[in-house]
Amino acid sequence: MDRTLQILLIIATILFTIFIIVKTSRKKLNYKLTLLWLCFGLFIIILAIFPQIIMEISKILHIETPVNALFLIFIFLLIVVVFYLSAEVSKMQNKITTLVQENSLIKKKIEDELEKIEKKGM
Repeated sequence: MDRTLQILLIIATILFTIFIIVKTSRKKLNYKLTLLWLCFGLFIIILAIFPQIIMEISKILHIETPVNALFLIFIFLLIVVVFYLSAEVSKMQNKITTLVQENSLIKKKIEDELEKIEKKGM
């Protein structure tokens, strides 16, 4: 890997890491996702510093060029991230459904109690 590309990749990853930390400190990103993205950034820095790793991975996987192995790894990692986020969205949808149902039950109880009070007052 070209030295300029290595340095550019390291700088871009450091800037990305700073961006993630700022978003987390402003409460715009939760800690689980922060950890996920920081691990992703660490992985990129390791590959930028030690490009031999990706070359060995491409040999092990019988992939002709290291860049294709890198794309394969990143696509796999992004699929894992998408799956994780889909699971989180599913959990949130279930929580929202439960909260709406509970809210409706509480609203109905309040309306029933108000009706009883109005009937007693008449």
